[in-house]
Amino acid sequence: MIFGKDLSILKRLMDYRIFRQGVISSNIANIDTPGYKAKDVEFSKELDTAMRGPRVALEKTNPRHIGVSPLDRGYKVEDDPYSRIGNDSNTVDIDREMVKMTENHILYNATARIVQQKLEWLKNTIGGIR
Repeated sequence: MIFGKDLSILKRLMDYRIFRQGVISSNIANIDTPGYKAKDVEFSKELDTAMRGPRVALEKTNPRHIGVSPLDRGYKVEDDPYSRIGNDSNTVDIDREMVKMTENHILYNATARIVQQKLEWLKNTIGGIR
């Protein structure tokens, strides 16, 4: 592998950011749903998993088993421990969700730029060999 584990880890990180964006969007979509609990995805566990290497794919051992959805990456979605309960028992705070969304977007773009730089480096290296 040209970059070792780098591109694999960066891909997983980008996948995580896309998944988290969906969780945050779901929180915002449910801002007026009474009793809805804001969710978030645990990052430190994902980082540990990414650093250990790729996950072993789940195997279907019986045709009656339900397959794993391609959208289910095994991320652990939990109630946001920092959320506050409103009058209708809804814990979504729009300001907090917008900060999380912005942070997630910035980190996704930063990761994409790193991938772009690595590929540009590879392109320049190959061009220098000619």
